[in-house]
Amino acid sequence: MNGLDLTVLVAYFLGVTVVSHWARPRRAHRDAYFLADRSLPWPLVAASIVATSISGVTFIGLPALVFAESGDLRYLQFALAALVAKGVLGVALLPRYYATGVGSPYEYITLKLGPRYGRAATGLFMIGAVLGQGVRVFAVALVLELLTGWSLGACIALIVGASALHTGHGGLRAVVWTDALQGLLFAGGGAFALALAVAGGAGSFDALFTAAGDAGKLRTLDFSTHPAASFTLWTGLIAMPFQNLAAYGGDQVNTQRMLALPSLSAARKALYTSLLGEGVTALFLLVGLALWAYYGTHALPPALASAVAENGDRIFPAFILDAIPSGVRGLLIAGVFAAAMSSLDSVLSALAQVSTAGDGDRSTRAVGLWALALGAFAWALGHGGGQLVPLAYQMTALSYPPLLGLLLLAAFAPRTWLRRPALGALGAIGLVATLLPLTTGLAPSLAFPWLFPLGTVTFLALTVLPKRANQGAS
Repeated sequence: MNGLDLTVLVAYFLGVTVVSHWARPRRAHRDAYFLADRSLPWPLVAASIVATSISGVTFIGLPALVFAESGDLRYLQFALAALVAKGVLGVALLPRYYATGVGSPYEYITLKLGPRYGRAATGLFMIGAVLGQGVRVFAVALVLELLTGWSLGACIALIVGASALHTGHGGLRAVVWTDALQGLLFAGGGAFALALAVAGGAGSFDALFTAAGDAGKLRTLDFSTHPAASFTLWTGLIAMPFQNLAAYGGDQVNTQRMLALPSLSAARKALYTSLLGEGVTALFLLVGLALWAYYGTHALPPALASAVAENGDRIFPAFILDAIPSGVRGLLIAGVFAAAMSSLDSVLSALAQVSTAGDGDRSTRAVGLWALALGAFAWALGHGGGQLVPLAYQMTALSYPPLLGLLLLAAFAPRTWLRRPALGALGAIGLVATLLPLTTGLAPSLAFPWLFPLGTVTFLALTVLPKRANQGAS
């Protein structure tokens, strides 16, 4: 990066800091800090949900997914999962949350099933948040390492440090406002990169789609029933709704926003409007398609070509360095930061809420400690591997199934059905841990989306198993 790029990047950080300071709560109590006094406007919350769900994995991983030799647009089938899961959440779960006045799904589970189940759900959320968000921090740090020349550790420290500073200072209101602004930034950056890659590569969208169609890269629907096929109509319609329902209904990162609205009606509006975020997913898939055409006629500089050959997820960052003009390049790099921080801010805010039981006085310290944990896990991932998009999902497959199972039992089953919850949790986690290696590698034998329904069904089946009369409680 040159001086102009650094100036743009510094201006971005200053802008985020100013917004965080402006939006900070004026009163230091639970609802003000963690739920913004339940007074946020629903369009702002909808934008924040979109920004949080997109993350750095979308910004970086989706273009690489399409750019790859066998890449195409089949990932779009996962939009079906969002449609199904958000429909169930809006109709069946949000009304229960608002009727009881809870501030998190774990408070709801505590209310319906008892304190130990609420603590178990909180623990599952914490584990899943660190694992899932650690991948997102690592994804962006991997890119910034290439873009800036800084070490991986320094990039991770900058991401988590900057996010912790304004999250700890401003609470949920600051997080939602900065999320919305950062979402606009990285979506705008993606649109600019798409236009530039199309103009310099295929020349027009018509030419791009013609060439991509001839190469088979416009394939969107896949009716395959092979268990190792990850992006199919069936994984989108059957398997991934389990993941999405856990993510939006049981993960405080997203649920916190919907519970910060003044009414159930407003929460539903925000939730359903956030489905427009699937358009951002499509945007970054198109970026990957445009990069495929661009580098069909252009050659990457040797150093960048070597970096991309080592890790295909670097193709979009390599394009930013190779083809984006100075100044605008700084804006795109700021977009990379925005993609990371929009989801990281949300995770830190949610982790602080559940780990301090809503005590705003201890929130700043909690934010800092969770930032250290996330940074440490992201750094550890630097010694591993795996394609970013599957890895981001795989990391939550251990915690989401039992968490979703507890939520479903709390919402729809009498408490007496919880006969063997410990067995259910151990069985679900054990099954997923056993199957997880089958979903990795160059030739997986099981698609990662199936981990979520298999784990959830296992938890529910083992939990409600009847006990013999002479057996004690689990």
